[in-house]
Amino acid sequence: MIEKRVMDEKLLIKKRSVKDLADYIRIRSGVSPNYSLFLGAGASVTSGIQTAHQLVQEWRKEIFCRLSHEPYTTETKAREWLADKHPDWYDQNNEYSSLFEKKFDLPSQRRRFVELQVDKKLPSIGYAYLVELFESNFFDTIFTTNFDDLINEAFYQFSSDRPLLCAHDSSINGISVTSSRPKIIKLHGDYLFDSIKSSLKETESLEINTREKLIEFTKEYGLIFVGYAGNDNSIMEVLKYLLKQNDYLRNGIYWCKRKEDQVTPELFKLLSQDKVYWVEIDGFDELMAELTHHLGTELSLGGNQKSTKRERMINNFIKDDYNLISNEFIKKDLAKIKKHTLTRDISSLINELSQSDTDDQRIPEEDFKNLLFIDNLIRTKNYISAEDKLNKLIIDTNDDNIKSKYLRRLIEIKEDQNDTKSALEYSDKLIELDEFNLNYNLARSNIFPDIKDKIDYLEGLLDKFKYSINLKNHLCRVSLSYLNISDENTISFDRIHELADNSLKLNNGLDNRAWRIKYDAIKFEHAHNFNKEERDKAINELINKLKAINPIHDTYLSIYADFSSSSRKKENIKSSIDYLSEVYRNSSRTKKKYILKYLTQLHLSLFEVDDDDDTSKIMKDFIVKYEEDKYESAIAPFILFKARYEIGCNKNINGGITLAKEAMDSPWRNNHIESIADILLAEPENIQVVEDFLDSLPRDVSEVTILKIKSDICNLRKEFDRSIEFLNEARKKKWDLGSYILAKSYTFLLKEEYEKAIEITNENIDKIKDYREKDILTINRETAKKKLGIDLKKNEIHSILAHQRSKGYISMCAFYLLDDHKRGNALLHELLEKDFMYYYRFSQWPALPDNVIAEYRKTKLANNKAA
Repeated sequence: MIEKRVMDEKLLIKKRSVKDLADYIRIRSGVSPNYSLFLGAGASVTSGIQTAHQLVQEWRKEIFCRLSHEPYTTETKAREWLADKHPDWYDQNNEYSSLFEKKFDLPSQRRRFVELQVDKKLPSIGYAYLVELFESNFFDTIFTTNFDDLINEAFYQFSSDRPLLCAHDSSINGISVTSSRPKIIKLHGDYLFDSIKSSLKETESLEINTREKLIEFTKEYGLIFVGYAGNDNSIMEVLKYLLKQNDYLRNGIYWCKRKEDQVTPELFKLLSQDKVYWVEIDGFDELMAELTHHLGTELSLGGNQKSTKRERMINNFIKDDYNLISNEFIKKDLAKIKKHTLTRDISSLINELSQSDTDDQRIPEEDFKNLLFIDNLIRTKNYISAEDKLNKLIIDTNDDNIKSKYLRRLIEIKEDQNDTKSALEYSDKLIELDEFNLNYNLARSNIFPDIKDKIDYLEGLLDKFKYSINLKNHLCRVSLSYLNISDENTISFDRIHELADNSLKLNNGLDNRAWRIKYDAIKFEHAHNFNKEERDKAINELINKLKAINPIHDTYLSIYADFSSSSRKKENIKSSIDYLSEVYRNSSRTKKKYILKYLTQLHLSLFEVDDDDDTSKIMKDFIVKYEEDKYESAIAPFILFKARYEIGCNKNINGGITLAKEAMDSPWRNNHIESIADILLAEPENIQVVEDFLDSLPRDVSEVTILKIKSDICNLRKEFDRSIEFLNEARKKKWDLGSYILAKSYTFLLKEEYEKAIEITNENIDKIKDYREKDILTINRETAKKKLGIDLKKNEIHSILAHQRSKGYISMCAFYLLDDHKRGNALLHELLEKDFMYYYRFSQWPALPDNVIAEYRKTKLANNKAA
């Protein structure tokens, strides 16, 4: 290696500053850039990707210990030993490639390693600056030897432009020098393909088309190298050749290096040539920031404003693990970003305040700042400091409006701490401020942990608020939750209908939620009945009433679609689809989004119908028809339906997962969190993606939903005790009894604690109202008994087959329990052919015989070969 002092002495005359480089970039012919960027591995360091140096240190020691019988002492001695004993493959001047080739035998192994290194990594702030430079037309092309997707991800998150990405030699001919669209050319391929180049032999030469394209671009452009060490012979040979040609690299090469970077002999030779200069930089991010500011543009962070991933990236910028704030330009921009983030928090607070019915006066600036400060303490669960601060603020203010804000936050803290007594005491103080404030009184009902106590309290408010629609509706909702776990001792379905009818007498408009309450009450009241004639008659009467009032109102459309979907009758579903499609045609764009959501629900229910001859075609036609409406089809439910179609009908799990990831960052995603997680967790390698997604969700998302998904993740990791802890916590958060018992009995089966699965079922099965839930719970219990060698209750299993008409996955499990593998296998194959999502769900089910899924796959492969 050439010492830095020697290099400085010999090349001082060729040293240029970042400001100089910015001046050269600014001088353009028209609007076309004069330079292309060339990014190496150093540009990925602050995005959390290990450097080549770090990997070399690790591999060198590992390979030395594998090949040598001598103890490892220093890296110098290891290098000398490898060079002496293994000169046939070890190259000191290109350790990375030679060690990488020795570490991994096959290209597919190298691809997998690279994938693990770069997967889930988010672009650093330098890439946000880079996008700004492209947006301002200072660059339009990037060459890179990196395998990661950081550049493309940055464009997706911070720009409306979608770059042309070329990672294959065969596709590079389609990229034009004159195209103004951003171009990313991966010289060594992409980690998604086995054809990545990373070993010594593979980087000896560029493929023909790629080499020619690099040469073509250098006729019009100069090159700026950043984060690149110059260890690839394939690249260096092309550069040497081009520097000898008068018509190429007319704008020169500018090689950016950090102060501490060493220079290889090959790089020193290159830097000594004409038209080659070097620029001392602090790092990739700092360089991009300085160029952005010197060139008169600024960081805007435009693009996909509602992206979850984008928010995580910005949070990483603010977190600043690599101390980039030491750069004056990045420091200024991070201050702006923090201010913007604070502004969003302020906006959220303003939204809360604007929704309060008591805010008829301005909030003083000091109190506004206090609320913002308190909310941040609560968000970080710093409850002690928050409570102390709030109690002091309450004493210091005489403004009841402000005092109510502080008291509400104290109640929230005590609820989070499960301190019901203190929460109720603070609630009493809140109501004392305004005795007839309905919201204060309703909020108190949410504190009671026992649903019966909630009902008693709300019933007691009816005389106080005789004409309140909201009180009657709220009492109905709480009562339905109670009836989910108890008999009609405290309140009855008749009482719920009476309250809903009284609410409708005060306002029978379809905006009154009492209509939806009546629909849900009818469904729940008949959940235990196998014969649905009485239920269907009552619901049809209700739907006809709604239609007579307003046949295009959202309440009518949503209930009609939901009822049709739950019928599992194809003619009902298609009739509803036809009706909603017609309403869609003549609706506003905003209303179309809601109707599309209902249409999505209807098409998804086609997976459950018996007659599936043309189901796949109907689904495909639906997607093709509505994805043309870009604004409406951007919603999460429609994107998730496309994902389910890809998996269920096309058996394309990768396509489905890609779409589910898109849904993570789409409008209305918060109402479809479970569906997103369900698809992503079909492949356990997405566990971290789902965990990051859950962490990014706002505070108002259902805690029960998050806890359920965390339990599912623990089951995949076989952390069953932790899974049960999450289930118990969800139950404390008012998760319904049926779902809780089902999930817990299933987890006991996975944990092979069969006695507990039997015990929890026997203790709770009579409390479950829904007959389908009862059937599944019975299946779980009988599965546990079969595992223990205990006699089964075959009469109950046969009853399940009667309930289910010997169809569906519940019947499939029943047949397997009865050792009727012929009919069990027939249903298994039928279900998997109808909806391949079952393949991923069934793979863990204890109720299925061992290897039955593997046998299906084996049979399927054999049939495909025969065909």
